[in-house]
Amino acid sequence: MFLQRPLYKDSLLFFRFFALILWLLLTVYITGFVSIAENYILSLAMMVGAFVGSATPVGGGVVAFPVLTFIKQIPAKEAAVFCLAMQSFGMTASSLAIFTRKIPVDKFLITWCVITSFIGYLLALFYIPNPFSSAGLKVFFSSFWLAFGAAIFLVRRKQTISQTVETAHASGWRLLLFIAICFAGGIVTSWIGNGIDVVFFCVLILLFSRTESVATPSAVIVMALISIFATALNISAGNVSMQTLKYLSATIPVVIIFAPLGILFSIRHGDAFIRKLLLALVIIQYLFTAVAFFRQLDYLLLSMLVIALSFVLLFAIGCIDKRKAV
Repeated sequence: MFLQRPLYKDSLLFFRFFALILWLLLTVYITGFVSIAENYILSLAMMVGAFVGSATPVGGGVVAFPVLTFIKQIPAKEAAVFCLAMQSFGMTASSLAIFTRKIPVDKFLITWCVITSFIGYLLALFYIPNPFSSAGLKVFFSSFWLAFGAAIFLVRRKQTISQTVETAHASGWRLLLFIAICFAGGIVTSWIGNGIDVVFFCVLILLFSRTESVATPSAVIVMALISIFATALNISAGNVSMQTLKYLSATIPVVIIFAPLGILFSIRHGDAFIRKLLLALVIIQYLFTAVAFFRQLDYLLLSMLVIALSFVLLFAIGCIDKRKAV
């Protein structure tokens, strides 16, 4: 019976087996099992992070990055390297779940996004250093994510989106704007280990009127591919430290199990559920940021400015006339 099944049906199973073999070799010969006990907080956090990171377009890095920078007190650059490496396992597992279940995605825009965002990632990795402190970076993107979630919720709550992957338009000025935004998203991803998935989802929803059930799995696939390419680049450049390997040892078995569950759960519950879950997640992470940083007036002012500008920009994009561009 097993031999009669198409091979793609078992691709997630094969990947999990391969990932566990890599994890076992890593743990036995490099990090030791003690690294799992030392980083149990990260393992527990990624049970939630992997699930919600695939159920929404924010990626597992939205949980891993603050845990590493705030609790573990490691530099933002090292946290970004780990987030990408961790997502190369978790988001790949989610992508294979999408593939085996034949969940619809926007292949055309995925291709353009991966190409342009990886170019942005390369340039930022070698030529554009992170201009923010770890705290400033967290406040900036926490505020942007809040505005992003609120804008999508408000724009879409009274809309009935009937467009599918084939009917929405992806040409002309929309495509050029899309490429520029994805390029910027690749730069952001080099700084914090995620971001391109949020940007991609945002543009698919607000500029191309894709449904959440199409945009979410499309964003997962983009994050998986960028994470794989970026991790391979980081390994070749010697950017993967022993501490990063220890963190991977504590999280690989977790993310390959929980990440696919997230995307399947959200798709099963539909577009409205994805919007509500996304809004709840960005509010929760913003509240954590507020408690941690808003005692300093400059961080509070930065947050207010980012929210105001981001909300106006995102809401304006969402209100653009959706008539066919010429």
